[in-house]
Amino acid sequence: AGKLLTHPSRAVEVSYFGIDEETGLEVRVRPDLELDMGGLRIGADLKTISMWNIKQEGLRAKLHREIIDRDYHLSAAMYCETAALDQFFWIFVNKDENYHWVAIIEASTELLELGMLEYRKTMREIANGFDTGEWSAPITEDYTDELNDFDVRRLEALRVQA
Repeated sequence: AGKLLTHPSRAVEVSYFGIDEETGLEVRVRPDLELDMGGLRIGADLKTISMWNIKQEGLRAKLHREIIDRDYHLSAAMYCETAALDQFFWIFVNKDENYHWVAIIEASTELLELGMLEYRKTMREIANGFDTGEWSAPITEDYTDELNDFDVRRLEALRVQA
């Protein structure tokens, strides 16, 4: 991470502004770090995280969940579009005392595509809210929480071991 943060071609917290073509909404982004590597524009966001109780074998999955749950992939896609970035990375820094580590994670093409599609959907919902004055609630009915595919596989594996 040090090489990225101290690279001579780095720019830090540069602001970009634009208008979303589909919705007409104003867009503002400020990547924490960007580099120009011979015409390849790379963006990065620095994220502090607290993961003192995560097992080594579960760390990648936990970081992925962190990216998805906090919509980091959506903001990365927004950054790439608005700031014309070609690649995007997150620099995760664990902040727990006596357990410091850094993970540099590149956003895959598919993850950026998912982020872009979710970003487009969100922009349409925001524009619709401004147009109609009606904003949808996040939960509209009671439900029973079910296991997702990952947790079903974990349950099945633990049943076999039991």
